[in-house]
Amino acid sequence: MKYKTTALKILFIIPSLSAGGAEKVMSFLAQNLNDKKFQTKLVVIGFEKNNAYDISNVDTIYLNNTSVGKAFMTILKLVRSEKPNVVLSSLSHLNAIMGYVSYFNPKTIFIGRQTIVQSAQKDFTGRTGIKTKLFNFAYYLGYKGLNKLISQSDDMKNDLVQNQGVNEEKVVTINNPVSQNFKVKDKIPEIGNFYQFITVGRLTEKKGYNRILNILFKFKLPFHYTIIGDGQEKASIQELADKLNLTDKITYISFTDKVNDYLTNSHVYLQGSFVEGFPNALIESISVGTPAIVFNAPGGMNEIMLNGENGYLVDNEEMFSEKLESIVNDIKDFTPTKVSAEVRRKYSSAQILSQYEDLFESLITNKS
Repeated sequence: MKYKTTALKILFIIPSLSAGGAEKVMSFLAQNLNDKKFQTKLVVIGFEKNNAYDISNVDTIYLNNTSVGKAFMTILKLVRSEKPNVVLSSLSHLNAIMGYVSYFNPKTIFIGRQTIVQSAQKDFTGRTGIKTKLFNFAYYLGYKGLNKLISQSDDMKNDLVQNQGVNEEKVVTINNPVSQNFKVKDKIPEIGNFYQFITVGRLTEKKGYNRILNILFKFKLPFHYTIIGDGQEKASIQELADKLNLTDKITYISFTDKVNDYLTNSHVYLQGSFVEGFPNALIESISVGTPAIVFNAPGGMNEIMLNGENGYLVDNEEMFSEKLESIVNDIKDFTPTKVSAEVRRKYSSAQILSQYEDLFESLITNKS
C-alpha cells in the first residue's frame, strides 16, 4: 500500500512486537493517528510470529531480521524507497541506528522515542570499562543524527540533557497514553478469603521482584500474588519464592490479552522496579482504579503517584511494608473513581495522540 499523496507520511519502526511497553505504545500510535492528516506504516525488524499486539489497522512491513544491527542496510534502503516525512523509532539501540540512517536521508525528519533512563541502567547492563565507553560513544554519534528525542518523563529528559549530552531544545516530553480499553471498575473487589496483589512486567533484575517477595514474606494477612510477564530471571524469582514458602500464593502468567481483567480484579498493584521509563502497567492499573505501592525510582514515578490518592510512593522496603498494611486496612477509602481520576486526566489516549500529531506537524512545517 502506498501513502496517500495528500497526507503526511509517518514511518514507525520497532525491533519487534513482542510483549512490552514500547511495543504497545508504538502499535497504538501507528493505528490511531488522524488518518485525514497522516498516512502511517509500521516497520517491524523482527518476525510476524512474535507479535503480541493486534496491528490489523496499519500497513505493516516485516524485515524478518534477528537484530537491529544486521538490518541496517535494509532499513537504509527502505527509508530511501518510502520517502516518509517523519520516521519515529523506539528503544535506544534502534534510535541510535536511525540516527546513522538519518545522515543518508537529510530530507526526512528522524525522531527517537527514548524508553529508559540511560544512566540508571548501568547496574543492569553488564558492560564495564572500555565496552561502556565505546557503547556510549556509538550512541552519542547516533543520537546526534536525530532531529528530536521524545522522553516519557521528566527524569528521562533530565538524564538525556544532563548525562547524555543532548541539547535540551532537542528533547520533548510526551508521556505514555492510557488505552481506552482500560475502563474504570465499578467497585473495589470483594476481599473474599485473601487480598489480590498483582505486578505486570518483564521478569528482569531491574524490575525488583525479589524485594517484593521479601516484603510479602513478612506480610501477615492472607493474600494471592499474580505476576504477569516473562524474562530471564523467572527461574531465580521462582527459586526465591520457593525458599520463602510463597510458591502456593503466587500465580505466574507469561502473557495474556486479559491484563485489564486481572488489574480490575486486584486490590493493590505492587511495583518493585529500581528504574523505569514511564511504566505502562502502573498507569493502566491506576486508570482502572486499582491503587499501587511503588518504590521511588528514576522513570516518572513521582509524576504518576499521589500519596493517599492513587496509592503510595515509598523509599525503602520498610516503608513499602507499612504502606501495604495501611492500604489494605483502608482499602474502602481507595475508591476506583478517586484512584483513577488524575491519571485518566493527564494521560488520556486522545490527549497523548494530539501531542504526537502536533509535534509531527510542527517539525514538518519547520523543515519545509
